[in-house]
Amino acid sequence: MISTAKLSDTLEFAGMTLKNRFVLPPMVTQKGGLDGSVTDEILEHYEAIAKGQVGLIIVEATAISWEHRIMKKNICIHNDEAIPGLTELASRIKAHGAKAFIQLVHAGPKNFSGGELVGPSPVRIKDGSLPRELSVTEIHEIKAQFVAAAKRAKAAGFDGVEVHAAHFYLLSAFMSPYANQRTDDYGGSVENRLRFAVEVVKAIREELGDYPIIYRMNCLENVIGGIDIEEAVQAARIIEEAGVDMLHISGIVDHLYRPEELSIFSPESPPDIMNGYPYDCWAPAAAKIREHVNVPVIGVGMVRDATLAERIMDEDLCDLLAVGRGILADPNFAEKVLSGKGDTILPWDDSMET
Repeated sequence: MISTAKLSDTLEFAGMTLKNRFVLPPMVTQKGGLDGSVTDEILEHYEAIAKGQVGLIIVEATAISWEHRIMKKNICIHNDEAIPGLTELASRIKAHGAKAFIQLVHAGPKNFSGGELVGPSPVRIKDGSLPRELSVTEIHEIKAQFVAAAKRAKAAGFDGVEVHAAHFYLLSAFMSPYANQRTDDYGGSVENRLRFAVEVVKAIREELGDYPIIYRMNCLENVIGGIDIEEAVQAARIIEEAGVDMLHISGIVDHLYRPEELSIFSPESPPDIMNGYPYDCWAPAAAKIREHVNVPVIGVGMVRDATLAERIMDEDLCDLLAVGRGILADPNFAEKVLSGKGDTILPWDDSMET
């Protein structure tokens, strides 16, 4: 295919211009304070990446609820006391020409902080206790927490927010036909399972007007009874209609998220949607969803070198390319690719895992 965009091209969306097509996806660094605060280490981490010329930085999953953060050292946006630290973080990122978004998350049934596991249904997602099923009243309370968090993000100077609805965290679990066994208005059909997420997006829109919203979603879940690409296309259309400005397409192949015996795929037997790309690379799935929506789409997964980054864009699989571990290994990843020095990128090593 002939490329319609290069990594160096700008992109206009939601009233802003991104200076290039590189995105830092949200990755929990465990560099936050035990009180959920933004630490000097967090500031230095994101500023170094911003200096590396990434066009869009999405700050790691940031907890809208103290009891339901992902990790014990998760940064939080659950009260107004978080705003000053987050203001400094947004300022550090934007000072170097990157746009600064922040991901909002409720851990739900995949909570590693020691907090209560909650979800749409008592279906096990991780080792340990079954999650408690949320009541409709609690769903509306959590929706209000998402809205309050988005207001704080805007007050802190972030250019927009990303709603985390992937990887079996709360909104993702509601969307999943594996995790969601409800029989009320929040379970059953695709539309019902997406109802919670749609209400969150619409509530943020109602409160904050045209404040930009990215939505991160699964295109596939490696579990019997999970989402497949056809259902993901339906979901993408519904969530676009709800009012999001961009879609960020991820998925689940790691067996750590559910009982291993329910696994469908493996590196030796990958899903067809990966189409010859590395296992856990979701760019081809992003291309499939992109055919059915009108908002820009971010592709992500396993991009560790310039060759794969350029191949994905040359084959026109997505509008923007998120590079995670590649940028963690070398904060200057984007700058090196853009300047034709991709062969000098520092390699990722699995010992770098946080």
